[in-house]
Amino acid sequence: MTNQLNFHKDFSWFIGKFDSNTMHRHYAIQLSIPIKSDLILNTKEGQISTNVPILIKSNVPHQILSVKEHFLLLVNPISSIGHYWNGQTTEPIQPLKEAQVIQLAEIVNDVSMTDLTKTERILDTLSSCQSYCDEQLNQGDNRVDKAFRFLEQNYERVVPVAEIAAHCNLSVGRFLHLFKDETGITYRRAQLWLRILKGIPLTGKYTLTEIAHLTGFSDSAHFSRTFRENFGFSPKEIYKISRFIQV
Repeated sequence: MTNQLNFHKDFSWFIGKFDSNTMHRHYAIQLSIPIKSDLILNTKEGQISTNVPILIKSNVPHQILSVKEHFLLLVNPISSIGHYWNGQTTEPIQPLKEAQVIQLAEIVNDVSMTDLTKTERILDTLSSCQSYCDEQLNQGDNRVDKAFRFLEQNYERVVPVAEIAAHCNLSVGRFLHLFKDETGITYRRAQLWLRILKGIPLTGKYTLTEIAHLTGFSDSAHFSRTFRENFGFSPKEIYKISRFIQV
């Protein structure tokens, strides 16, 4: 990847090109937006070419074949944005036409903006999208909404399943089933995601082994493997462009 990378608590985005990209899947919800030319994806069902934003759900195998610049947004599936977008379609891969998504496409394709202005506009749009999704979540299952709020309020620590199940007035078994149904990932995977997020600001400041130990992983291999499972690339690739990281 080249050009620009930004990390935040509930989402990260990339503007640039992929130097190499194999068929892979990850636990982030992915929004891909073409820039100036069609985006070409390889999937298990065949090849897709699109000139509009496209959503890829968690754990869906895909490969980006485009060699030209594009915008890639990875969203935390247990955030309000991720939960809302996940519920907009039952399809694993689907064009997304929400107003905020169209606005994002206009921003990333605007050649008149400086990189700094474009970054600020993207962040503003995603923040407004998060507020909108927060409002929409109030219309869903109150127990799931309650779990998401609790995780967002306690994102800096690992919340035991018994604690959050009790907070939602559910048995552990019922909570785990409901959580998987609503998010597409297990609660254990969600906790690994939160631990990875804690390690991102440490990238470039500590070795991978030190980061692994600081975030509760057994070793650097476990941290790296989990990182790739969540985002689709390794933490070593982050080192190359770590100056762009924001959290």
